[in-house]
Amino acid sequence: MENEKQTGEDLSQLKSMFSDYQKKQKQNRKSREDLLTKYFVPRNTKETFRILPPKAGKKYIEEAFFHVITTNAAGGKKKHGTVVYCPAHNDPKVPKLDAEGKALLDVNGAPILVPAPCPLCNKYHTLLKKQDPSLKGVKKETMNEFQLKVKAKNDEIYKEAIKWETKKFYIVRGIDKGAEKDGVKFWRFKHNYKNQGTLDKLLPILEDYVTTHGADFSSAENGTDLNIIMTDSEFNGHVYKAISAITAKGKSRLHSDPHVMRAWLEDDITWRDVFLPKKAPNTTPYEYLEMAAMGNSPYWEDTDQTNKHWVFPGNPDLQERANTRTQNLDNTEKEFEQASDLKEELPRVTISNITPEKVGEFTDDASDIGKEVIAETKVDNDVPETEVKTNVETEVVDEDTDPEYDDLPF
Repeated sequence: MENEKQTGEDLSQLKSMFSDYQKKQKQNRKSREDLLTKYFVPRNTKETFRILPPKAGKKYIEEAFFHVITTNAAGGKKKHGTVVYCPAHNDPKVPKLDAEGKALLDVNGAPILVPAPCPLCNKYHTLLKKQDPSLKGVKKETMNEFQLKVKAKNDEIYKEAIKWETKKFYIVRGIDKGAEKDGVKFWRFKHNYKNQGTLDKLLPILEDYVTTHGADFSSAENGTDLNIIMTDSEFNGHVYKAISAITAKGKSRLHSDPHVMRAWLEDDITWRDVFLPKKAPNTTPYEYLEMAAMGNSPYWEDTDQTNKHWVFPGNPDLQERANTRTQNLDNTEKEFEQASDLKEELPRVTISNITPEKVGEFTDDASDIGKEVIAETKVDNDVPETEVKTNVETEVVDEDTDPEYDDLPF
């Protein structure tokens, strides 16, 4: 019996080893097309989505933070509404460094921690500091002519700054019932400060299901599929998809085949494996954000099918290295991105090459970002949805609901 038991334990360890190897192989082989299959972006008139039970220690609906910016694209064009991972709001905090690069300590001798450096967040805060603070607390109706001119200038600065501000998103893990072969997918949608967004349509339906059926909406045995009805909406001449209604279909099994169901439930993929920090050949995600903050984001130029290559505006040396590397490796992938290795449960990390200038100043934390009312300006597929309070009186921009479903990674 001991031999059989020992053999069983050995086989279990071997199976675990094989499983880990297969997972690593899948991660290494992630292509642009592979990532696209993990995005749930409702576009058809009717979509069906099943929310999966959360993994241990996770929530049904997770929060994450991304910048929505304009980047460079092939043919000298601009791509509006590019969604970019924010390390300052998603990654663990890092030690604050002094001018010599040494970690600053608090009174107890522990490192003083600050958000991970993010050039886009830094640009946002740097621009806001250019506002004239003399109008703080002054109401518009009481301003004199000079103050109104100062306010107009502050408004201009503010509208430019918020283009770089990080945005709050929600992410739901589940199955696209119209494409079950793709396995686990992630549905990402923006926070809406007017309480008119996707979350505000979704939560009442889920609450009603739990109340009516006395069951967990994500249960593999007693959960429910969600019907999502889409409609075309228009803003400033641009047509985008918007949710018209969400309904729960009633109790059902996750899948009739127990093997398929088990595979979905045991899949340990997370949103961090899908919504990756952007990068380009021979650059880190931080360097990509630096270039993006300067308006010099690199892009894959493929308008000439006989001369596809990387373009690094303002960085000829990086451009030459990127294209040499691509040619040597005979690599035709147009996007090079990496997953964040920083999981929520990991200990805090130290990054030795961060200077005080790179860290900048951040007053927001991922746990409380979005508690203020914030105003946004429009980009082509990121229509403003919110209002903002700043440290000086600023004209509020109040526009229509955000088109949340132009949410593609490339």
